[in-house]
Amino acid sequence: MLRFWKFVAAWAALVGALAVPVAVVAQGLPTLSVMAQPGSFTGKWVYRSFSVSANPKDTLAKIALGLNELTLTETGKGQIAGQRTGQGVTYDLAGNAFYAPKQGATIRLHGTATISGKTYNYDYFGYLIPTWSVGGAQPDTIMGTVLRSDPANPANAPLIASFAATRE
Repeated sequence: MLRFWKFVAAWAALVGALAVPVAVVAQGLPTLSVMAQPGSFTGKWVYRSFSVSANPKDTLAKIALGLNELTLTETGKGQIAGQRTGQGVTYDLAGNAFYAPKQGATIRLHGTATISGKTYNYDYFGYLIPTWSVGGAQPDTIMGTVLRSDPANPANAPLIASFAATRE
């Protein structure tokens, strides 16, 4: 008889263990919303760039490169014009926005800046990050990569960094 009750207890434990994940899923997991539509990139954005580092000991302060402001205007055909301003340098940006259903929006920009008498090309690629279905207001954020190259010395390796830009 004891063997029978052990068998019943084991089955009850198994059913309980399987029921907990089902109950959690039934509550509804957070989802992501891709709500981007033409014009989504228009506005002012706080821009931060970071060097790419695989060293886990590097602090945020060590990898931080720039804190700037992006001002972007998107036309009806997905063309973007704007400026990056900060750290004593302002330069124009031009590029395109691309929208794909159920995949979100991407941005591609190019600019040329003169820093300390030297001219650099800047190329940007970024994703407009989807928003979570839970929580409070979430500001739009672009996450991406930037490449700084030296047109006077194309053989020199470019600087490649990551960036995050959050709508003001």
